[in-house]
Order: sequence, then C-alpha cells, then structure tokens
Amino acid sequence: MRRRFSVWLEKRLPRQRSITLDQARIFIVPTWQGSILLLVALLILLLAINFDSALNYALGFWLIAMLWASVHLTYRNLSGLCITGQVGTLVEVGQMAEITLSLSAKRHHNRGVFELIHEQWGVVAVAMTGQTVTVRLPLLAEARGPIMPPRFRIESRFPFGLIVAWSNLKIDVQAWAYPKAQQFDRQLAGGGREDEQDNRSDQFYRAGSEDFHSLRAYVAGDSIHRLHWSSFSRDQLVVKAFTDYQSANECLDWDQFPGLADESRLSALAYFSQALSEQNQAYGLRLPGLALAVDQGPEQLVRVRRGLAEYGYD
Repeated sequence: MRRRFSVWLEKRLPRQRSITLDQARIFIVPTWQGSILLLVALLILLLAINFDSALNYALGFWLIAMLWASVHLTYRNLSGLCITGQVGTLVEVGQMAEITLSLSAKRHHNRGVFELIHEQWGVVAVAMTGQTVTVRLPLLAEARGPIMPPRFRIESRFPFGLIVAWSNLKIDVQAWAYPKAQQFDRQLAGGGREDEQDNRSDQFYRAGSEDFHSLRAYVAGDSIHRLHWSSFSRDQLVVKAFTDYQSANECLDWDQFPGLADESRLSALAYFSQALSEQNQAYGLRLPGLALAVDQGPEQLVRVRRGLAEYGYD
C-alpha cells in the first residue's frame, strides 16, 4: 500500500521548482479532537431524535456547523499557497546543509502556522501573517554532490485544530556538498612529489633539474652524476637535489594525483585549495571539463569547492 501510494503521489504531485496548492493537491481529514467532536455531535443528534429534544437538536447541529466551518477555514489556509525553491547552501560532506523555500500567496490574510514535516528535520513551524515568508530546512550532507530535499508534508490546523489540511510536496531545489579535505601526495612538475620532506610553505620550489637546492640521502636508482663527492670522501653517501623555480601562482590539477580514485583526487584538491587559501595565495583549478582561472580569496575558494562538488553532475 505504501509503494502504491508513493507511485500515486509521484504522478499527482511530481517534483517541481514551484508548486501552487489547489483543490487537487490539498487533502483534508479531521484531527483526533475533530473526530471526537463529530462523534459527540452524532450521539447528541441520536438523543435528540429519541427524546424529541429541541435543545439537543440545536446543540448537535451547532457542533456539526462548527466542524463544517472549520473545514472551509482550514482549507483556505493552504488554498492558493505557492511554495518555491530558492537556494541551497554549499557545505562539506558530513555537515548540515540548508534549503531555502519561499511561501507566498496573492491574497493577504492570516493563515496561521504551517508545519513542514519530515523525519530528517522533524517539524519546522512557520507563521504566515503576510503574503510572503521564508523557511529554511536542514539536510545532512551524507555524500558529495547535490543534496535534494525529500518529499515532505506541509499541513495546517488553523484556526480551531479540529481539521488538518495537508499536502505532500517535492520541491526541485538542491544544496551541494563538496568533498571532505584529505591529504595525499601531490605529483609536481618534473616528476617530484610534495611529501613530508618538502617545504610545503615554499611555493616557489618544485623538484626538477635546473638549480641546486639541497643535499639528501642517496636512494637506490639515483644517478651517479648527482653524487656529492666531497661528502663521499668523508664516507657520507648523499646526492645533490635540484629544483625548478615556478610562479607564485599555483594551479591545482587533476593529473597531479595519479593512481588515486576520483573521489580521493577530489578530496586531495579540496585539501590543497584550503591550504593555499589559508596562505592567501592565488591558485587555479583544472578538472576534466572544467578550468578555473587563477585567483585568490574566499570567493575563489567557494568557486573551487563548488567545482569539486559539481564534478560528474550535469
């Protein structure tokens, strides 16, 4: 039954950017209080029929009239209400994102309190006394990429609490989650790696063959031409390390992390972009199908993070 009901809802209330509630999209049922009141009214009418009591007739019909009026007033709260998806935030995986919705109506009257209900955020109540109100829904960013709000329930019990008018909505708006920053070895120009032995804070040096930089311990496979003979004469087996000078402007490249899976590469790029931003250094980004120009500052970090979040999604 749940599966069939979900399929029926998808056909009747599909995902849309903006949804205006009308008679075909609003459902009305009595609350527990309304159901009890209706039962009491019917019992009073039965007593009135059996004992031919005018007072019981008046009381029973008055209770039913109040329920009937409550149906119309509660339905009017949702009728004509337009729910529009606005924006979503950009957060790191594991953090809470926010989806912003706008609730608006052409007719201006007090519509009371709406409740937006789903198990992910519980109950979010919003009072609408004017023509427009904004509501923010929290969503957990469980994985990199778009964060789509699930189908949720919006309901109103205003003004008497005897009738509940509700609808199930699926809004086409999304937040984005960029990958969690993780440190991996970075392949630099000239075949060198930026590891713990490198000076990460010096953005002008890269492993290469142009200029002498320092001495390091001999590693099997090093060219004999790079041996430091003066140290060798003192029984120290060391080689000369050379560098290539580079521009102060970095460019974070997809190909600088060979051998890593796609998500690991994105996490590494997130780490180095954050590190360069903290150093207030200009940098760019190159991904398959995306190239960001060299820039610096918080705006550049946001652009890079969005590019990492949207990678692989149309």
